[in-house]
Amino acid sequence: MEFMEVIRKRRSIRRYKPDPVPDEEIRYILEAARLAPSWANTQCWYFVVVTDPAIKEKLGQAGNGNRWMVRAPVIIVACADPEKPGMRDDLPNYLVDVGIVVEHLVLAATERGLGTCWIGAFREDKMKEALGVPDNIRIVECIPLGYPAEDPAARRRKSLDEIFSYNRYGAG
Repeated sequence: MEFMEVIRKRRSIRRYKPDPVPDEEIRYILEAARLAPSWANTQCWYFVVVTDPAIKEKLGQAGNGNRWMVRAPVIIVACADPEKPGMRDDLPNYLVDVGIVVEHLVLAATERGLGTCWIGAFREDKMKEALGVPDNIRIVECIPLGYPAEDPAARRRKSLDEIFSYNRYGAG
């Protein structure tokens, strides 16, 4: 699949087939994530790959309305050490780094015919408890992963002319 086709095909998938995701596919996706750039190459991220139904159920209970994610064969939990990359002008770099790494992950999944959805609404304390995540580590995103059981229509995107200008903000 060509790169722009992967980008155009990626959708937020909320319904999954029960088919298991082979370990080689999970490792391929995590390898794409591993290669993502990070601030000063700190690579502050860590992933917990959850396949155990009992643990997925606990994550679903902490999901603030995202219980549907437990039906995905896999949930990848993206964690970060916020101390590694530090701050820039009150912006925590770990959030940017994890955003980049998760985008690599979801695009690699799309290329392999798998569906994902970014989930940032959850009770972090409950998720940490379920996964044994240390206090100093933050859980940033949960990404359900599996073969899509739906094909959502593309959402309207702004035109290119609506999102950029040369040299000055809003200059036509």
